[in-house]
Amino acid sequence: MGTPREVISPEAVAARIVAVGRRIGADYANRDVVLVGMLKGAAVFLADLMRAIPGSVRFELVNVMHQLGARGAIIELTYATHVHLEGAHALILKDICHSGVTENYLLTHLAQQSPASLEVAALINRPLLRRVALEPKYVVFEDVPPGRVVGYGMEFEGKWGNLPGLSILDGV
Repeated sequence: MGTPREVISPEAVAARIVAVGRRIGADYANRDVVLVGMLKGAAVFLADLMRAIPGSVRFELVNVMHQLGARGAIIELTYATHVHLEGAHALILKDICHSGVTENYLLTHLAQQSPASLEVAALINRPLLRRVALEPKYVVFEDVPPGRVVGYGMEFEGKWGNLPGLSILDGV
């Protein structure tokens, strides 16, 4: 297993989360905002972002599992909380937005609940890896070096999620 090399300090992560939270607060002032965190990687992002948004904000949790089946990839969606979005402004929180396939799948399913709006917020955006036409409305970082990101709740093989900043796992 590789060794983590910090590329974004905990202080830089905290400052950017506060800035994005303020922007969300301004964009959705006096509106019902729901953060929908995708488990497990977005859990820390969800907790910090929720506290950075002024006003009333609630959250929900979903787990999206990928499996390979005989006819290609199968995505299984499990609601970890009772997700109720009707009339609310919902933001799907993703740790790293790569291909956009998972986010697109979740957007399609959650749209059936008739939210007032439905957008994606990503801790890290990697648009060069995108396979569908999807652009997160809110992005905390776009300039993370290539490689396996760990820390800030994101793990590799059950390790390194406890690192307070963002690191690249060298040798993986």
